[in-house]
Amino acid sequence: MTSATMRAAVYHGPHDVRIERRPIPTPGPGEMLLRVGAVGVCGSDAGEYDHGPVNHPLHVRHPASGHLGPIIPGHEFSGTVIALGDGVDPGWLERTVASCGLVACGRCRVCTEGRSNLCESYYGSGLHVDGALAEYVLARPENSVAVDDLGLTLAEAALAQPLAIAVHDVSRAGPVTGRSVLVQGAGGIGAFLVHALVQEGAHVVVTDLDEDRLDIARELGADATIRVAGTPDDVGLIRDRLPREVSVLFEVTGAAGGLRTAIDLAPRGGVIVLVGLAPEPVAIDAARLALREIALVGTNALVRERDFPRAVELLARRAGDWGRVAPRVLPLTDLVEGALRPMAERRAAAIKYLIDPHAELPRDLYDTPPRR
Repeated sequence: MTSATMRAAVYHGPHDVRIERRPIPTPGPGEMLLRVGAVGVCGSDAGEYDHGPVNHPLHVRHPASGHLGPIIPGHEFSGTVIALGDGVDPGWLERTVASCGLVACGRCRVCTEGRSNLCESYYGSGLHVDGALAEYVLARPENSVAVDDLGLTLAEAALAQPLAIAVHDVSRAGPVTGRSVLVQGAGGIGAFLVHALVQEGAHVVVTDLDEDRLDIARELGADATIRVAGTPDDVGLIRDRLPREVSVLFEVTGAAGGLRTAIDLAPRGGVIVLVGLAPEPVAIDAARLALREIALVGTNALVRERDFPRAVELLARRAGDWGRVAPRVLPLTDLVEGALRPMAERRAAAIKYLIDPHAELPRDLYDTPPRR
């Protein structure tokens, strides 16, 4: 570090993200300081930019993190450990890591049950406290996995967090090996969900409005893809083209029509996992679900202790082959116009945008970044 400050993207409110100088954070007990390698831009980041604050504690202090006011986003990240706080194993120093930035108490009922994603004291870097859209960020060992020996670049390692979301989604469905599964929506989480399901041995069918995304789904191992139109006629179209009856459905679009389609397609005893979040309440035929014993299952975030290490493992299985999912790495100065705005306006050209806070120019995913 050559100065006591760093460049950071700071969220001040909807459509107000500024590149500022901020103090480089100092790791406290149990914390590590990372030189950020890359940061994924999440759909929730675009939502905060477009119509937030939703998660960001801009006006009300967060009860767990204590943060209040403008915040540095970025919760999907990788980096190199350059400093340690008290109590951290010195073996972490100089390791390259993927991090999910999630903090849970570890003591409450859900934490002891292995469901730390539901902890009442839960908070996340880049959501409820300063995150990784900066040159340096704090992380904790329990939220991080070393990737030095896995053949992953730092840019690829930033994809571990969204893949961990997909891993958790799969776990909510129960065993999927050998089962026929439908994934509705092949976007930011849907593409990772395809990979996670294929690696678990499921037979995967994917629907989407976009042929390019369906092409990527096939590249990730989907057995079949169906292009839909987003209309009520989709039910008949999908049913006619399914190679076999599906028993598990993942509704990733978050659209009211998507949920209705899933319910219409679900067989007796089927499982629907609600991945996408509908912006408004959706009316459903509860009697139909009950009489057909169709399970409607919620899913939230990820369990850092279980889902995140598994995601890093699955990510490494395609090391060097994630270019279709995340083709470009952008500098911090391109965050708004190159990522947040097109995502908010639903004209994103890539499934996943990555940011390198130390870069001055954009580059392809597998180009070697120039050193600063």
